[in-house]
Amino acid sequence: MLTGTCYGLARGAPRGVFLLCSYVNRTFHLPVVWCTPIRPASSDMGGRLSRLPGWMDPYVKLARYDRPIGTWLLYLPCTWSIALASPAGQLPDLYMLTLFGIGAILMRGAGCTINDLLDRRFDQQVERTKLRPLANGTISLKNAFLFLGFQLSASLLILLQLNWYSICLGLLSILPVTVYPLCKRVTYWPQIVLGLTLNWGTWLGYSAVVGYCSIPVCLPLYIGGTIWTTIYDTVYSHQVLLSTGVPYLGIRLCLVSLTP
Repeated sequence: MLTGTCYGLARGAPRGVFLLCSYVNRTFHLPVVWCTPIRPASSDMGGRLSRLPGWMDPYVKLARYDRPIGTWLLYLPCTWSIALASPAGQLPDLYMLTLFGIGAILMRGAGCTINDLLDRRFDQQVERTKLRPLANGTISLKNAFLFLGFQLSASLLILLQLNWYSICLGLLSILPVTVYPLCKRVTYWPQIVLGLTLNWGTWLGYSAVVGYCSIPVCLPLYIGGTIWTTIYDTVYSHQVLLSTGVPYLGIRLCLVSLTP
């Protein structure tokens, strides 16, 4: 049983308890009555994207273009390193910020597509994910691979605008993007791998500006960003667990958010 102290702003306001918990297996039985998901059930950009042709809707959902928060979480580490690489007293290069913004949109979509391709059989068995386009058969496997090829090709065009050092560094990012979905099957800590993946831009943004990576600058930024990602993804995973009763990922030691 989980117990703790509750902190609230006012009577009737959402309240939370944060507890350090250790799970010894993958079976979760939590006495939960109510919790607030980390993101809305409806699309963040549903109103704008609803004007697109109907045949595009499954691809929008596959790439999560209707939920842009993931793009921001990929883009922000790039902006940090671009800003740090900028000459003292000068604003970050707008051209670089724009390139990385477009690249973040494309690569986030590619990452989600890879994730759903690898997890499609598992997604079919989970209530929260069974309506994803690949899981419910809205998009065929062939079309999903073609869509992935389009996203990666467009991302490569963006990458080719950078120096050769950054091009090689960018190509290496495919490794963690592909490994992350597989890590969810073998480790209790896939969110750490997610952090290493989403914060790859701390290296790439810096090298795109100055032509190399400065370890004293980029490494602390990379580690800090990875810790940040690990924390917010752990919080999200437990909100999914408490609201659906289905573990978002296996966790051995983490912070759990509960409500009385």
